[in-house]
Amino acid sequence: MWYAQLVRGELIDRTRVSASTQEMFLLATTDAVSNPTARFILGTGVMYSRMMLYTDQLYADEQRPDSIDSCLQHFDTQQLDRALHVGIYHHTLVWSQYLANVISFGSVAQGQQWLITHMNAPANEHIAVTHPLIQPLLKRTMSMPGYIDHRHSCRHLCEQAGILPHDHAQYGWDGHHSEAGQHYFGQHIQTIIKERELWT
Repeated sequence: MWYAQLVRGELIDRTRVSASTQEMFLLATTDAVSNPTARFILGTGVMYSRMMLYTDQLYADEQRPDSIDSCLQHFDTQQLDRALHVGIYHHTLVWSQYLANVISFGSVAQGQQWLITHMNAPANEHIAVTHPLIQPLLKRTMSMPGYIDHRHSCRHLCEQAGILPHDHAQYGWDGHHSEAGQHYFGQHIQTIIKERELWT
């Protein structure tokens, strides 16, 4: 994977196929609070059409897990058609919530090393940069050295370089990045990390 060179010590991989960004931030924030010496690498996948679900039983019937690891089996994702659920997946709402999550995570993980990247944002992603729900949050996140914005997404970089996802025939540019794409993206991120003196 693109982040292999950044791993030191034990790697705890919370990646789950089709996970939502809400799930990513919830688990990362919980881990940051629980382990103040951990380092974090968050790779943002698809931001639209994925709604986090938690499937454990309710109230007295809940299983009462004893660790975050035992909670993982209860996370699931509801896939929703973005075109049919415009109010839920309105671009301004999605991006303002996402940027607020970046700021919240950065506050919780203050003093820890962390990096947040985008894996699947297209070059033409619409962000209403002057919108009052976006502008102050975007300004704040752009000043956070650990946040590498969507202009540096794996998808965008691979499209520019002509490196196809390994399942391009099925998903087009929304597909999963090939080994060549992961390597290319990793080199780009390493350059940014060195420029920003992020990772020691």
